[in-house]
Amino acid sequence: MTSNPKPAEQTEARNPKFQELYEKHTNGINCDLDTDDIVQRLEQWDALYSIEISDVEDDALVVRFASLPDDLTEFAKEIYEFCPDTIDQHFGCMDDMVGFIGDGELPPDLAELLEGINFEDEDFGELLLQRSLKSTKELMLWWD
Repeated sequence: MTSNPKPAEQTEARNPKFQELYEKHTNGINCDLDTDDIVQRLEQWDALYSIEISDVEDDALVVRFASLPDDLTEFAKEIYEFCPDTIDQHFGCMDDMVGFIGDGELPPDLAELLEGINFEDEDFGELLLQRSLKSTKELMLWWD
């Protein structure tokens, strides 16, 4: 008969790189993700792309990538499956923001990100996510 590890044993087995997520109980409960689910994905990305995390909250964090996959289209889809808010509440809403602010008043970095984007394209949010990743190698994840 195998017993479940005690909490202390679980803590010892955890990757210290992601300990803060456990301390803050980071979760995406509205996407059926608990802390272990999030850490598991981050560990996969870390093995593939070498990541650093920061700004950890109970429902959010920032990921910085040392490298990125060659196929950013597929990676953007993976990110969307994992954390739909990256597009649904951010990159996919840029058309509304531009309409609110006005083209002439955009900060230069945002104007560069949006250059040539067709907001009529149903995938413009994914395209912006890809551009942002390529430019900054940074990704904010949040689940609310």
